[in-house]
Amino acid sequence: MQADDDTREIAYYREIEDYFATLRGVPHVLSPKDFQLLREWWRDEMPLPVVRAALAEVFARRRDRDEPDPVVSLSYCRHAVKAHAKRAAEMHVGSADGPVRPEAPDIRQGVETLASDLTAAADRLRADRPRIAELIDRFAVAVAAAAELPPAILEEHLFALESTLLANSLEALDDEARSSIETRSRADAESTAATPEARERTYRALRDRLMREELGLPRLELDG
Repeated sequence: MQADDDTREIAYYREIEDYFATLRGVPHVLSPKDFQLLREWWRDEMPLPVVRAALAEVFARRRDRDEPDPVVSLSYCRHAVKAHAKRAAEMHVGSADGPVRPEAPDIRQGVETLASDLTAAADRLRADRPRIAELIDRFAVAVAAAAELPPAILEEHLFALESTLLANSLEALDDEARSSIETRSRADAESTAATPEARERTYRALRDRLMREELGLPRLELDG
């Protein structure tokens, strides 16, 4: 029994470590301090879907604020994990006995379709842009895992995953393609938006749209 518990605990650590690396867009080895935090989450029976949702939210918010320094430690995300756990508890979903799951079967099907669409996009890019294809593959796995989330959290989580995927993919583009997308987006924003705040919002929206078109990515949202 102890061996089984140890195996599950190690798998829990690896799931979070791999997910953190996916969001960062580069390989990452957790620090001893991070592993201590993982042990706390394991002992507190923190559900994996809650941890994933919190981590994705942190990365998306940093992108929205244009914070240049990367997230290099799980400790930076600990408050977000607590907040998501509280939300899950308040909605009376999830437990220590099993994963959090959505109520409607069509939600799971929708998430699986999004993951499949991402995999198809990665396959189209694999020959010419292998690094980006690998990024998309990892996010396809992350999207598939999101099917375990309750509907009230799922849409926010998909939005956060899309934001981080687009940021990582933009960074992975070659200089010419990245410059082209940024220049076109900035020029269109300058010509259509009146205020600096509106221009920045428009620029981000146009940049994301051009990125999806460039890479053939689906919007990570559910119909209906």
